[in-house]
Amino acid sequence: MLLAAAMTSTAVANDTPQVPLTAPQHGVWYEIFVRSFQDSDGDGMGDLNGVTKRLPYLAELGITGVWLMPIHPSPSYHGYDVTDYRAINPDYGTLEDFAALLAEAHALGIRVIVDFIPNHSSSSHPWFEAAAAGGAEYRDYYVWSNDPPDWRGTRGGNAWHQGPAGESYLGLFSGDMPDLNHRNEAVRREFEQIARYWLEFGVDGFRIDAIQHLVESDDGRIANTELTYAWVERFQAYVDSVAPGALVVGETWTEMPAIIRYHEAAGLAMSFDYPLWRELLSGLQSRSASDLAFGLAQTLEHYPENAWRGIFLGNHDQTRHAGLFSLPRRDERRLRLAASLLLTLPGTPFLYYGEELGMVDGPGGGDVAKRTPMRWEPGPGLGFTSGTPWTDPGAGTPGVSLAEQLQAPSSLWWHYRRAISLRRLHPALDHGDSVVIDSGERAVLALKRAAAGETLLVLANLSTRDVEVKLGELEGATTEIITGATHPGGAYLVPGLELRILRLE
Repeated sequence: MLLAAAMTSTAVANDTPQVPLTAPQHGVWYEIFVRSFQDSDGDGMGDLNGVTKRLPYLAELGITGVWLMPIHPSPSYHGYDVTDYRAINPDYGTLEDFAALLAEAHALGIRVIVDFIPNHSSSSHPWFEAAAAGGAEYRDYYVWSNDPPDWRGTRGGNAWHQGPAGESYLGLFSGDMPDLNHRNEAVRREFEQIARYWLEFGVDGFRIDAIQHLVESDDGRIANTELTYAWVERFQAYVDSVAPGALVVGETWTEMPAIIRYHEAAGLAMSFDYPLWRELLSGLQSRSASDLAFGLAQTLEHYPENAWRGIFLGNHDQTRHAGLFSLPRRDERRLRLAASLLLTLPGTPFLYYGEELGMVDGPGGGDVAKRTPMRWEPGPGLGFTSGTPWTDPGAGTPGVSLAEQLQAPSSLWWHYRRAISLRRLHPALDHGDSVVIDSGERAVLALKRAAAGETLLVLANLSTRDVEVKLGELEGATTEIITGATHPGGAYLVPGLELRILRLE
């Protein structure tokens, strides 16, 4: 393992053999906020060349797919209000830089998907500027009203905003993000052609932002409408026709019945399992596996068999979970258990950058605090930049940088790397059939997973005390796959805040 050399490499040689790409529903994905990942030119902002520089690090960690948050031109730091859907944010680089990133990623066996933002544009987008000025060609690209109904936006305020000529336009997220009118066939075709452009450029798919809000109903329903399901069905079919095997994953931040319908009625390839995310973090905080076991059993029973689910501990919209487990002091055992659960539960794991180090939110609160620079090294620039970081990363916690954790075999980073490797080595953990078992103990999750002739029993104790479980699956001899220790049969003691994997003979 030549991690140090890999981390300093800025490119993969042109004659490097291509590593086969893992099917998108398998392996482990990694979400990157480009502005905060790696600065290559010293201006304090991360960029595409910085991501390319760090791709060998991701390959060493075991990552098989990367999701890039918005990379298009935008007036905001976050990029979710796009002004040109076919261009690269100049803060991040050029189309040539992005092409190089894709080539290097694919050479290392890493897929790349990008954020796709069809619900709204920026109010600075030429389409909206022309529409607001009364231009006939783009007027119907957005939703206007001279007598707007009482609709609430995603944050609870008025969904309508004053236009320049006295009329109102719809903006569910803010006035800076006017909603696009997907009842207009021209708008739908625009976004299909945008998708084609990037698929032909070489991206491996899309994460669809705000997927549940795409088309509102006439009576003011702003989420999960029949017209939205129809949009998703058509878009998924279009992507499949242009690039079979490309991933479409929806930001399905809603409840289970609605998510299931995106699969059943719209054919969505992958959804993010927000209900499981809530139960997972809640169980780790309450030290009880009961609701997690119930929720997981419901998922396994009700989701269609071919529905792929992205599972996660956090993303750019949530407080980093390491902060939740750091009061009154950092709880390394609980952080390791969270990682173990993520990488053994059924679904496709997504890591948020820095999660493998246990990064916490930066100062100030709000979304910016959740998206601070990656902590590669201790010190002022964090190994992220030779200049001044674009936002205050905060003082940080001693030991929470990659350089420090590489030197500590018991660190969280090494735990993630071992858990990812274990998942890769055992098909039962990556994509096996799953059955939730009643452990008889409120604190213990018991899950049986099977694939390729191997059956594994996963036991996770979410409490701090050791718990003994008695299961029929443990009556015969079993072997712990991590330690190789043999259990002769009978009751099995699961240590507090630990996860054990047993191979059933």
